[in-house]
Amino acid sequence: MSKEMFYTAMDLGTTKVCTLIARIGPEGELKVLGMGITPSMGMQKGLVESIQEAQGAVRSSLEEAQRYLGRGVSWTYLGVTGNHITCVNTSASLKTSQDDGTISSQDIQRLIESSCPDVPEGKEVLHVIPISYGVDGLEGVRNPIGLHAEEVQVESHAVLGDIPVLRNLVKAVEGCKLSVRSLVLQPLAAAEAILTESEREMGAVMVDIGGGTTDVVVFKMGSPWYTSVIPVGGNQLTRDLSVAIGSPFFVAEEIKTKWGHALPEEVPSDEEVQIPGFQGQPRRSVKRRTLCRPLHERLSETVKLVLLRLREEAGLRQLPPGGLVITGGTAEIPGLKELVQTFTSVPVRIGYPAGIMGLPSELKKPAFSTSVGTLLWGIKHQGEKRTYGNSQKVMGGHKSLVDRFRRKAEKVTT
Repeated sequence: MSKEMFYTAMDLGTTKVCTLIARIGPEGELKVLGMGITPSMGMQKGLVESIQEAQGAVRSSLEEAQRYLGRGVSWTYLGVTGNHITCVNTSASLKTSQDDGTISSQDIQRLIESSCPDVPEGKEVLHVIPISYGVDGLEGVRNPIGLHAEEVQVESHAVLGDIPVLRNLVKAVEGCKLSVRSLVLQPLAAAEAILTESEREMGAVMVDIGGGTTDVVVFKMGSPWYTSVIPVGGNQLTRDLSVAIGSPFFVAEEIKTKWGHALPEEVPSDEEVQIPGFQGQPRRSVKRRTLCRPLHERLSETVKLVLLRLREEAGLRQLPPGGLVITGGTAEIPGLKELVQTFTSVPVRIGYPAGIMGLPSELKKPAFSTSVGTLLWGIKHQGEKRTYGNSQKVMGGHKSLVDRFRRKAEKVTT
C-alpha cells in the first residue's frame, strides 16, 4: 500500500496530544489504523511554552500511533488554536474572462485569490474560505461556475494567525521528523466532525470548550462566517475547584471528572464526596453541591463570554436557527446542555463525532471532536499543502506568505 493512501492528523492541545492515522476503505469508510493519545506537556492555551516538553509529548503520541500501524508516517495535518487567531470577512469581484461570458473555474480561483485580505506584519493566512458568490448583482449563488455573467463577486472568510506562534507549533512537530502538510484551525476542524448539513445550512454556532481555550465558529449558508478563540477552558474550571477545596490540580481534575455537575441544584442535597488527604492531612467529606458551585460559576461566565463575543464582535442580535452545539472535553460535564439552555432560546445540543462510517467507538466522544475533525479536514482538502517554519520565506515577512497562499488557495469545489 502506498504512502499516499495514509492520512495523519494531530491535535496538540493543552491537556492531551492525539495522533490519528487512517486510510479510506473500499466503501468509503474511515479506517483508523493508528491512535496515540498521551498527556500534553509544554503547551498552554494553544501556545508552545517549552519546545523540548512539547516535542516529547508529540514523540510519545506519534510513536504510540505508529506502533498500532506497524510503520512510520512522514507528514501530518496539525490543528491550531489560541488567542492570536483573528478572522475577517472580505469581498472581491472580477470580470469574466471567457469570450462567451461563461464563468470558468479559473475565474473563481482568481476571484478567491483576490479576496485574500491585506495581512499585517507578523501574521499569516491560515484559511480563506468562500461564503457565497454574487453574479451580476444576484446574491447568494452557491456555485457560479458555468453561469453566464459580466461580473462575479465573492464574500470570503479569512483566518489569520501569528507567525511566531505557528512556527513554534510546527517546530514542536517537525522536531520529531514529521512534516506539517497544513495547519487547520481547530474549531473549523471540529465542525467537520459534529455539525450536520442542516445545521450548517440553517446557520449554527459551534462552541468547542477545550482544556485551554474555548473556540467558537458561526456557520451561515453552509460556510464559516465568524471564528473566535477565548482563552478560557476546562483547565480553568479545575483550577477554580482546586482553590475551592484546597487540593492539588490533579486531585481536582479527577473530582471534576467523576463528580462535577454544571447545575448544583440538580445534585442530591445530602450527597457527599470524599476528598483525598494531601501532605499529611486526613481525608475529608465535602457536599457534592459545594464542589459543583465553582464549576457552575465558571461555566456560566464562559457561556456569557461566548454570547458577548457573538453580539459585540460578530454582530449577531440573535443566534441562528440551527442553534448552539457544544463539544470538547468539558462538554461531557453533566448538566452543561441545560445550563446553556438557560441563556438562550435556540436549540442546544452536545456534539459528538457522529455519522462517520468506520469511526471507532472510543473516538465518538466530544473530547475527540477536534482530532477526528482534523483527520476529516485532511482527507477533504488532501490537495492542500503548504510550507511552514524553517523556510527563509517565513523569516522574510508576511508578503511571501501571502504569495505562497495565493499559489495554493482553497479549492472552490468544497
